[in-house]
Amino acid sequence: MRQIDVQYSIIQHLAKKTGFEVVWVYDGVVLPETKPFITVQQRQNTPTVVSKQRESVRMVYRFQIGLHTNTATERATVQERLNRIFLFDKIALINANEPSQTLGLFYVNLTAEVPLPAEEVADKTQYHRVYFDIEIDTTLNA
Repeated sequence: MRQIDVQYSIIQHLAKKTGFEVVWVYDGVVLPETKPFITVQQRQNTPTVVSKQRESVRMVYRFQIGLHTNTATERATVQERLNRIFLFDKIALINANEPSQTLGLFYVNLTAEVPLPAEEVADKTQYHRVYFDIEIDTTLNA
């Protein structure tokens, strides 16, 4: 399981399940002006050696999923949909280099849901946002 495959798979799954534009967040990305949309941003990964001589390493991949909507009602409705996706869906692990190749399935662990108010009242692009922190726990073998 590679991080790029996990991130690509999450993006594809959310786009298919919600019908919204899903944006891969990286340095310099320009966010859409039209809402609703979803963002997927990599967070810190945590490796832990679990066997002698590093034969197996537990890796926790973390992502922050942002939901950007037009109204508080829309945010609450879509937030519930995303919550259920993260709690119950099996996500197909897709090879990011060869999107026709499915490598398996995985679940995500939802660790937090954080609604954020706009930092500046005049900046309406920051209205009606909520962020989900998710983790994907896997074991890498030498």
